[in-house]
Amino acid sequence: MENLIIEPYNPKRDKTAISAMLCGNEQFDEMFQESERVFSDGILVARYNGVTVAFLSFDGFQRATDTTIYVSKEYRRMGIGTELIRKAENLLSQNEVVERSIGACMDGDRSSLQFVYRNGYYILHSSYIMEREGEPLPESNISVRQYEDDDYLLCNSISQIAFYKMREQVGILPSYYLPPNERERKRFAENKSNIYVMLVDGEIVAVGIIDGSELSHVSVRHDLQSRGYGRAFVSFLVNEIMRRGEKIVKLGVVKGNPAKSLYERLGFKEKSIYHWLTKYYKPDTRLSRPPGENISMS
Repeated sequence: MENLIIEPYNPKRDKTAISAMLCGNEQFDEMFQESERVFSDGILVARYNGVTVAFLSFDGFQRATDTTIYVSKEYRRMGIGTELIRKAENLLSQNEVVERSIGACMDGDRSSLQFVYRNGYYILHSSYIMEREGEPLPESNISVRQYEDDDYLLCNSISQIAFYKMREQVGILPSYYLPPNERERKRFAENKSNIYVMLVDGEIVAVGIIDGSELSHVSVRHDLQSRGYGRAFVSFLVNEIMRRGEKIVKLGVVKGNPAKSLYERLGFKEKSIYHWLTKYYKPDTRLSRPPGENISMS
């Protein structure tokens, strides 16, 4: 394509243009900022006639690589997105580590969905983006403390089993389970001031993560769900985010996940729906289910 150059991101040259094209698109703006923070070398920009009009970003080359392509509205349907996805395909398919690419598309954006479908992606699941503002929530007399490194194995088990069961219930395929790994353990240790665990009779029964104004990865031990622990723990986490100065608390919940009704009862309102899409380059090496026949924590 004439007059189009794809080259590495230069913050001094490109940041203002990218901020302008993402104005009003909070989800993609957050994705870009995260990419810039964790893997700025993985950002490429498309420059048309000397103007930055689109970008391609990755969150690092790993088994599941988050891939984002965004083209400024006035430059769409010109083949720029096609050139960027070709670049992404070359980089991802030739990388020995990458098994699959993951991306997101807002519900109702049919042109973008058709574009990624034509390039081999399919919808893995859909998620509601929910927000809550207002007064703090009533808190129960529960025991909560910050995460410690010695908690890792148990927290990994609680979270992975809870999300495995949720995916099974919702019908997300392929089903998978991620065993403990040192990369995640290191990431948890570096972020321990933002990770909380809930204890009952001295034992960890739930884990949750705070990321700025966002609440994520809230997991209650599977055999203790539907006993009120989730409501009490989420209430604590919401209030902790507010104590840190945030006015609006955000979270994402998979479509079909029964936890959505809990969040609604706590005052969260649906703001948008995003479809999460994936494309495979190599066979999936994740475990298809937790080790062993009995996955109960009892």
